[in-house]
Amino acid sequence: MTAPETMKAIRWHGPRDMRLESVPKPVPKAHEALIRIESVGVCGSDLHYYLDGRIGSQVIEPPLILGHEYAGIVEAVGEQAKPALLGKRVAVEPGIPCLDCEWCKSGHYNVCTRMFFPGGPGCNGAFCEYMTVHAEFCSAIPDSMSPAEAAMVEPAAVAVHTVELARIKPGESAAILGLGPIGLLTAQVAKLAGICTLYGTDLLDYRVEAGQRCGVDVGFAVERDRPGDGGAATVDRIMAETGGRGVDVAFDCTNSSEGMALACRVTRPAGRCVLTGISGVECDPVPVSVARRRELTFHWCRRFKHNFPTTIALMASGKIDVKSLITHSFPLEKTRDAFELVAENGDNVLKVSIDQ
Repeated sequence: MTAPETMKAIRWHGPRDMRLESVPKPVPKAHEALIRIESVGVCGSDLHYYLDGRIGSQVIEPPLILGHEYAGIVEAVGEQAKPALLGKRVAVEPGIPCLDCEWCKSGHYNVCTRMFFPGGPGCNGAFCEYMTVHAEFCSAIPDSMSPAEAAMVEPAAVAVHTVELARIKPGESAAILGLGPIGLLTAQVAKLAGICTLYGTDLLDYRVEAGQRCGVDVGFAVERDRPGDGGAATVDRIMAETGGRGVDVAFDCTNSSEGMALACRVTRPAGRCVLTGISGVECDPVPVSVARRRELTFHWCRRFKHNFPTTIALMASGKIDVKSLITHSFPLEKTRDAFELVAENGDNVLKVSIDQ
């Protein structure tokens, strides 16, 4: 009997414990494509798992391969997959829904309760050499797009869906709370959608500077407020900038439990809040009295749905710039070093890619 082929993978064994190991190379099923991975991005949700082993009630068990923002080359396809994919460079929509439940059939496949999501509980991810994936979730990318940029289609699609949920009217104002990669991408898409005045805030000065390169008109850094005080310094600054009115739309792109409260407090009466950030805990505080008195509309963003084609087109045309956000690159063997850099916000890091 021939021994199964193996590949290199980075497996998580516990908080801050990642190891390079040899694991079986996957074989594509009838409807799948085999992807030789070229690049994987380090996401904020990956970081929660790396540091804590959980995001709220979503708990991972070791050993597990993290990673879901990936792109690569199709090296094989199953008999039911399109043969035209062979040899194509693709960005991969990572979450694979069941395609059979009520939510999938009504177009809301992003909230499928039976979704396979790589790098999440019970699902190995992309910090490895090969992945198999449902071939229908592979999107061809132009030759002009580098592997690291192609892996950024996934977070850029989150930003596109975030702004889509805001239902922006040209000329409106908005605030982006948190100028990490998702916040910076959301800033670009919000300006494309017609936001006239865009406010942006973060705890780190260098991220504020990056925000101003991504379309933020008024950016500022604030010191971390005391937990539970609603981010008074941030609220005061945005209210002062808007003459006490507040913004039409607030985007929570933070990794903090304070993000939702901040969004409520800086939004004008009858305004909208889109909540995309992940704090990592199961329950975040909401200033219910503020939200009720202002009759705010809330939208939580669950990744994306049907957004990859639009996102690829916007990136290929140069309307969304991801290249300038990729500040660091590491080989697969140095994945743990990449995670430590992100965890410590070292060296003015924005986005890290793992490139093979």
